[in-house]
Amino acid sequence: MNIKSAITPQIEKNGLVLIAFAMVVIYWVIDSLASGLLFPRTLIVTFVIIYGFFTQTLINSRKAALDEKDKTQQQLIQSESLAAIGQLVAGIAHELNNPLSSTASFIQSDIELIKEQEEKRDIDHEILADLEFSLKELNRAETIVKSVLGLSRQTQTYAENVNINTILADALRVLHNQYSTSDITIVKDFDENLQDINGNFANLGQVFINIIKNALQALPDGKGFIYLKTRYNKDTNCVEIECRDTGEGIPNETIKDIFKPFFTTKDVGKGSGLGLYISHEIVKKHGGLISVLSNKGKGTTFLIALPARGETEDD
Repeated sequence: MNIKSAITPQIEKNGLVLIAFAMVVIYWVIDSLASGLLFPRTLIVTFVIIYGFFTQTLINSRKAALDEKDKTQQQLIQSESLAAIGQLVAGIAHELNNPLSSTASFIQSDIELIKEQEEKRDIDHEILADLEFSLKELNRAETIVKSVLGLSRQTQTYAENVNINTILADALRVLHNQYSTSDITIVKDFDENLQDINGNFANLGQVFINIIKNALQALPDGKGFIYLKTRYNKDTNCVEIECRDTGEGIPNETIKDIFKPFFTTKDVGKGSGLGLYISHEIVKKHGGLISVLSNKGKGTTFLIALPARGETEDD
């Protein structure tokens, strides 16, 4: 912690007290210099009062600006969350429509067959197979719904017990419709014994949806690979997440700007330029780091490091 970062909060919190002290010191210094009566005492007092009001005004303005910045960032994060959820509704509806429709169709057919065979009191094994398939499809629909609910929860806490593997699995489930019909292969290498972290499940889900979605869009003609890897770094006590694609890569002149707000290389109407900026802010809010490596024509890798939970007596 440097001197500036240590003093600034105290000035903002105790501005009037510090200014009053400074005014006394300034008055004492100037009064000492004015012992030869070069300056009337009323002029000295006026100068000190003006200085005090001016300094307090600057402090109040800076504090108001910082408060407004924090408020704006929170609004951006929430609005981007709502926008992301809205964009995913069509895909989610498609994911739900297929299993539910097929389930309803199979159940209706089974009801008709059971009625036809009621007098025989003989159940066809094909009916049982259809019912089992229907149950499987219903379970799939339930899993999708749970993923959506988990990723859309708007909570302010950053102290939830969160497993990164679970968030990644939910993000992939939500984005499934965007790559399932293409020639894109997602390779998962998740550490099964990965430590949990303290964080916000929904906000981190938004980070991974943004990054995976960018990787999907970076693959030319809907072909290629996306590699997702999680691991625990014992040296830094961090959970590390790697998302690497085999896409076109990011130009050197562009890569330095990708975390800036409203910066986008996409066509008008296809990107707000806030996704990676907000992802960066969310990761920073969790005390983590996010970085990017890219070579033109060779793909892009996003690296995220988040502090793991500290050991407790129950661990």
